[in-house]
Amino acid sequence: MPAWSALRARSRRRARETSLATVVDSSFRLVIAGSAVVVLTVGLLLVWLTASSSGTVQRYENALAATQSAHTALLNQESSLRGFVSTNDLSFVASYNKARGDMELANAQLLKTDGDGELTKALIDLRLAQQRWVSEWAQVAAGGLAPGTVGSPERLSFLLRDKVLFDQYGDARADAAALITEQLAHARHQQVVALSLVAGASMATGLGILVVALRRRRRLRRDVLAPVNAVLDGLEAAADGRYDEPVRTQGARELIDVVDGLNRMTARLASAREAAARREEHISAQSEQLRSILAMVREIGGSLNLDYVVVSVVGGVGRIVGADRVAVWLTSPDGGSLVESLASGAPGSATRPPVALGSGPIGRAAKYSRLVTDLGDAGQRLAVPLVVGSRVVGVLDLELDDVTPLVDASIEVLETLAVHAATALEAARLHEDAAHASEHDALTQLPNRRRLDADLAVECERSARYARPLAFVMLDLDHFKRVNDRYGHARGDEVLQAVADVLGANLRASDTAYRYGGEELAVILRESNLASALEVAERLRARIESVFAVEGEIPVTASFDVAELGPQTSMPASLVAAADAALYAAKHEGRNRVCADRESSAA
Repeated sequence: MPAWSALRARSRRRARETSLATVVDSSFRLVIAGSAVVVLTVGLLLVWLTASSSGTVQRYENALAATQSAHTALLNQESSLRGFVSTNDLSFVASYNKARGDMELANAQLLKTDGDGELTKALIDLRLAQQRWVSEWAQVAAGGLAPGTVGSPERLSFLLRDKVLFDQYGDARADAAALITEQLAHARHQQVVALSLVAGASMATGLGILVVALRRRRRLRRDVLAPVNAVLDGLEAAADGRYDEPVRTQGARELIDVVDGLNRMTARLASAREAAARREEHISAQSEQLRSILAMVREIGGSLNLDYVVVSVVGGVGRIVGADRVAVWLTSPDGGSLVESLASGAPGSATRPPVALGSGPIGRAAKYSRLVTDLGDAGQRLAVPLVVGSRVVGVLDLELDDVTPLVDASIEVLETLAVHAATALEAARLHEDAAHASEHDALTQLPNRRRLDADLAVECERSARYARPLAFVMLDLDHFKRVNDRYGHARGDEVLQAVADVLGANLRASDTAYRYGGEELAVILRESNLASALEVAERLRARIESVFAVEGEIPVTASFDVAELGPQTSMPASLVAAADAALYAAKHEGRNRVCADRESSAA
């Protein structure tokens, strides 16, 4: 790990040493060094030429320099005094005094200059012109004796006097300088020309190199460093996930292409991130929807109770699809219509009438086994057939307030729910039919012996626990074998069905009639003692006799026995045995009568 850290440190140090900024700055330093070498070479050449000059040239050069120094000092005096005269600022007087000292030194240097008579005369004329300017103007101005005030005509006239005297000095200086220059030029004309050309060319070259270097450095920073830094900033922003900040810069074409590529890349990354967010949101919604579907399928698949399955389907479909109203329509036993089993919505909403096959969206969905959509101004209605195999067992009826058609994915979800719902509903209905068939007599549709045993056990326990009365009635159709033998078993079946209808029509809702076996039937009379049970039995006997006493009917009667739950008949088996024994007594006594169990009547 330390070796890796050291390697990374060396890589970063090498990257800094070879960065574009370092390369640009090092290149500029090389240019600066080359320019300095050129300037130094020129300076050394000038020094050598000056040292090798002859004494004559040196004398004239000194004279010319002294003349120039005196002129410079005189110019400084004039500038200071004019400033003082124009502003009355005493600080100019100090500058004047310093310049006057410089002029005296320069004049002393001129006095040391030897020359021919013409040069001497020119220098004397120059000195006289200086003295005239000093005595007639400079001393007056320096002494604060300038006429008038600042800006007055007198003061302006005084300043014009300075110009006249200084011009006269300038003429004298020009004559002297021209003479000195002419004599100096005669001696060193060629040398000065050559030196000027060399120096000028060298200086121009050095300055040109410096200017080019400066411009190149600025251009490199603008065209190279700025785009590179912009790219680095853009990469840093992209690394931080900020894709909405495009890089904007100017520079070399290749680097601008890099910047454009970076911007396109970040734009694609931003689009990809947005698409990923949408996909994640869609996947999350789908996952939640699938969980809801799985929960509904698990719920309806784990129950064989038809009512429970219907309620679960209505609630689950409403939650998953977001429908405002969901209803389940089941196919009628004859298959010609559909009956509304359950609908979501306001509590207590009335069940709608049956729908004929092929009528309306519900009927069309069932008849053609396909989804039917009915768009309206306020919403839409969808009817989805519930198909098991090739048979339609019902229709899912959905109402939505939104008029926007469902997308294909939502329709697929709806059809998937319909498949599972159809399977669960059919399984529950088959189970309900099987359970009903296992506990009911197929001929009379009365509960059978199995159901009687279960109900009687429950009722005996309940009556014993809560000390409530319970009566049990058994009846046997008199001479029923003769009916079968004379009129046939089909006619005998009709007699049994008619007797079952009589029992159903003449019993309370709390009482239950059963087919015990063969031509024997039984009745449990809840909350009934022996006396009330005998009244019921007699009413049933008379009703059966009257039903079959009409002309054209087979004369049929029945014998009844009534037993009451008591100490000796506290168990279902003993209660049935007591009733069965009394029934034989009724048969023995002549049939078509009601008899009570002896122990029950004794009690």
